[in-house]
Amino acid sequence: MRVTFLGAVLLGLVIGLSVAGVRCVMRDSSGDGVEAAAPDKPAPAGSPRATADEWATAWTAGNTNALYQLLEPATQAVVPSAAFLDDYSSFEIEFTLRSLTATVLTAQDGRAELAVKATTAYFGQMEYTIALNLVETPGRWLVAWDRAAIHPDLGPGRSARSTIQRPVRGAILDRDGVQLAVTQDIRMVGLNRALVTDRDAVIAALANFGISADTVNAAFAAPGGPQQRIPVAPISDAQAADASTQLRAIPGVLLFFESRRVHPLGAAGAQVIGYTRELTAEELEKRAGTGYRAGDRVGAAGLEEALEESLAGRIGGELVVVDAAGDPVKTLATSEYVAPKDVKTTLDADVLATAQQRLGERVGSAVVMDPTTNAILAIVSSPSFDPDAFERNDAAALAAITSAAHGPLVNRATGGTYSAGSTFKLITGAAGLIYGGYSVGDTIFCGAIWDGVDPPRRNWEGTQGPLTIAGGLMRSCNPVFYEIGLKLYDTDNLLSQMAREFGFGAPTGVVGIADEAGLVPDAAWKKEERNEPWYPGDDVNLAIGQGDLLITPLQLANAYTTFITKQLRMPVLLEGETATKKGDIALTDAQWNHLMQGLRLVTSPTGTASAAFANAGYTNFAGKSGTAEDAGTQQHVLFVAFAPASAPAAVAAVVLDDGESGSIEAGPIARDIVLAAME
Repeated sequence: MRVTFLGAVLLGLVIGLSVAGVRCVMRDSSGDGVEAAAPDKPAPAGSPRATADEWATAWTAGNTNALYQLLEPATQAVVPSAAFLDDYSSFEIEFTLRSLTATVLTAQDGRAELAVKATTAYFGQMEYTIALNLVETPGRWLVAWDRAAIHPDLGPGRSARSTIQRPVRGAILDRDGVQLAVTQDIRMVGLNRALVTDRDAVIAALANFGISADTVNAAFAAPGGPQQRIPVAPISDAQAADASTQLRAIPGVLLFFESRRVHPLGAAGAQVIGYTRELTAEELEKRAGTGYRAGDRVGAAGLEEALEESLAGRIGGELVVVDAAGDPVKTLATSEYVAPKDVKTTLDADVLATAQQRLGERVGSAVVMDPTTNAILAIVSSPSFDPDAFERNDAAALAAITSAAHGPLVNRATGGTYSAGSTFKLITGAAGLIYGGYSVGDTIFCGAIWDGVDPPRRNWEGTQGPLTIAGGLMRSCNPVFYEIGLKLYDTDNLLSQMAREFGFGAPTGVVGIADEAGLVPDAAWKKEERNEPWYPGDDVNLAIGQGDLLITPLQLANAYTTFITKQLRMPVLLEGETATKKGDIALTDAQWNHLMQGLRLVTSPTGTASAAFANAGYTNFAGKSGTAEDAGTQQHVLFVAFAPASAPAAVAAVVLDDGESGSIEAGPIARDIVLAAME
């Protein structure tokens, strides 16, 4: 009997374990009575799990009609289809839904739980769990629905409301508040190509408004769907009434306003002010959930790029649950709105325009500064370009800009590097007085030939006799500065040190734009770069701004403001920034006055720039010219002018990439820009 009993017990255990195993397979791991379909086959038709799976699939696909068909009859009786669809549409709008994924967690008699991942345009990714109430009906389980099936906080009488704030890009202003870049609503004519019935008639009608056939044909050929609104060209306010009466009735022609970034000065200062561009698909993906959308723009160059964070602000939003009365009940998500800021610069619109006009077709640049504050009044590079071509995505204009000779997009004022030529003689003169042992009364013979090093060197205008350093500046006599350079050769690279004290060889530190460091050569640099010693001829070359010395026009202007104030300071481009002092120039008052006298004599009747200044009636100026040899036979020319000489209020450094005479070619340009800055 015992054997029989034990056998029965063992048989019962085997059967019990088998049944339990089958039940475990059929159950979800979360608890008793919860259905789970086998991984490789669907849940049994009509089961709670099958209904939950259908719901998740339809919701993920955005098929709200299919969702409505899964509602049990009693729910459908009290929730009309239109109201149901409106609830889901409202959910998508208020949540700024981009996509949604629903996944069944559990399903059992009377209840299913789903995990929801909602990707939104303004609130990032939101994850939550919803419950579906299930009702057994003949043949299958269906959903007894309320708004909590959309989001657990959207119970009866509750709904979601979102508030979105999109900033309008701030303006870039000059020192007087004149707009250099601003977002405006531009009156536009455009096309809905799907509605055009007579293309030739459209071209003819738009021609009456000065819009070329090429421009219209380019719009017809633009990418995008046939019903997409394609901008053709702006319409002036003066044309608005005629456009309304003559164009509005033409099939396919549209009149509308478009928000667009505009740069009122056009090419003047375009490299420093910059422009914007559309975000790429990859950039939009990286910014997903922050509210950016196709067509949104960011700064691409100049101040537009450097000041992106301030100008753009930040899109903000708030998503709340409200009750039937519209009162907030709960905040679901927030993204902080940051208002855009207008940015005021130290630039002067009139000086920018004058500098651009005076450079004209010449390849070169101009920098204008106020030495009292070290504020930059103008940075202009030529040739320039129309920044609004980038704003309107004008393919033809952009192709012309990018293929144009001499690189209009390059900012020569901050990114171009040049030999300083004779404009550097001011620095050599200062080094001679500070480090070389020269006094203001000493003279150096200015001969036709200087033989201090081999081979001998010629002076550009022949013998001038004995000259002080001031006299050497007046006549730009090379032998005077050759002699100083040779004497400084034995003073441990003090000429190179003096150049650095005036700001050469390092970025200026200006906030808002990038600038090149240039190069101040010395013995250590030459040893490292060329494995050669520093010869006397190297200091002699450096003394007249030649050799390996490389400077930017911005550094040149800043060096002369450094002389005027005897302080090396950071240039200022943005209002509120400080002209941080970087060092002092150890000139005594007597030494400074001596050098200033030399610069004033340059523009006097006996100076090298007499034709552009004294003989033209401008007598309260000071400055220095330069002509420097480049590779081959080309040479560039320079002039730095400032006025009033007795109390300088404006300094202009002009560099022309190709020329014969700094005094004759660059001098008048610098003179006129200084005059504009003082008006």
